[in-house]
Amino acid sequence: MSRVYEGPAIRAIYRQLVTDFGGVEAAASFFGCSKGTISKECSGDAAIPPHHFAALEDELGRWPITDLLATRRERRSGQGEVAVLAAQVMRETGDVGHALVQLLTGGDTSAAMKEVPEAMEAMAQFMAFVERAE
Repeated sequence: MSRVYEGPAIRAIYRQLVTDFGGVEAAASFFGCSKGTISKECSGDAAIPPHHFAALEDELGRWPITDLLATRRERRSGQGEVAVLAAQVMRETGDVGHALVQLLTGGDTSAAMKEVPEAMEAMAQFMAFVERAE
């Protein structure tokens, strides 16, 4: 399932959180709502508001729903990694232009010797990622 927040896993975990907290009555009292509201959230007849599951997790000192939802980011981390690598390529190749101007105008090769290999390494890392993603 690609949308963990829509699946039965969240409901099952939420039911367990409610049970561990002391049951439907205790959770309803904690939230200031009716037992019917908590029962509906557990059964799937009502949405579970984030402030309900988050508060129970905080009170119990464990975060199973938050952890499950965090896996959504991990599955998409490839997109995050490509953005980081692309930014690195842009940063490093931007440094090359200045180094080349120093070389052409003053004959100083030190900046080019430093910046060109760094840019090449950034591009190689980017290309390796792109090739893995194909």
